[in-house]
Amino acid sequence: MNQRTYALLIALFFLPTMASAAVDTLRTITFPVGGSDYAYRNDFLEPRGGGTRQHQGTDIITAKMTPLIASVDGYVNFVANPQASWGYEVELQDDEGYTYDYLHVNNDTPGTDDGMGGVANAYVNGIVRGVRVTRGQLLGWVGDSGNAEETVPHLHFEMHDPEHKVINPFFSLSAASGGKGVSSSVPSTGAVEPTFDERKAALRYIFSKTLQEGAEGSEVRQLQLTLKAMKYFTYPVATGYYGEITRDAVVAFQKKKGLTQTGVADQLTRRALNTELGTWDPNDYVPFYSEAETRALKIAQLQQMILTLQAQLKQMRGY
Repeated sequence: MNQRTYALLIALFFLPTMASAAVDTLRTITFPVGGSDYAYRNDFLEPRGGGTRQHQGTDIITAKMTPLIASVDGYVNFVANPQASWGYEVELQDDEGYTYDYLHVNNDTPGTDDGMGGVANAYVNGIVRGVRVTRGQLLGWVGDSGNAEETVPHLHFEMHDPEHKVINPFFSLSAASGGKGVSSSVPSTGAVEPTFDERKAALRYIFSKTLQEGAEGSEVRQLQLTLKAMKYFTYPVATGYYGEITRDAVVAFQKKKGLTQTGVADQLTRRALNTELGTWDPNDYVPFYSEAETRALKIAQLQQMILTLQAQLKQMRGY
């Protein structure tokens, strides 16, 4: 029995619960979690947040540091790290425009729950925006970043069509795993994730202004919220005032990134922050990439140039 036939049988069996997920939205994917010890159920549109939200993906419960696998051939649309509610995230886009979101990627130093693992323990080196990936490729590792810290390690997996309409991933996942891991007794994680549009809006934030002690306003507050999500800013609330606590948080971030520890959110610090958020200032478009990330981007750009040249040659030869 092939994957699509199995998916159709699964879909027919669960037809009363499918709601907005139509059979024709089934996608042939590779299961996004490695190994064999995982569990999930059809929790799409399940009430969350005391009934204020609906769950827009499937939670796959598995051990921390379990490999995250590229479910399709395509490109890395963006990486985001870390956001207060959904933590670290990577999004893939296939060649037909469908997107696949991996939320709550690991944020811990392996063997701990310290929240200080950073990008190196979230994503494989070279997984940056614009890089081409192949199905089955290692992307990163399962974790409990964001508000999953309050639940259990799991992957929140979402799928969207080219018009960004959410798709129930359960049926595609069931087909990919051959039904393995499906269990109606899997408990709800209870994690409340922002919607696709809310996440995109948050990711559009760009640090573009130098900030230092004495500054105040919305950009300082955003800086504090971002550093709080990264566990550098320890004050209970974001005040919007750049005082000693904010300066010390910036120093800690600069130290982690190997920058000069001035306590000022200067150009290099902003560049590092924007890279962590998966954004960049159009007036400062040189991203703060590591040597390995820069090499991966150059390879991806060269591959794209080769594909373009091949297409042009094919057209010139008339076939």
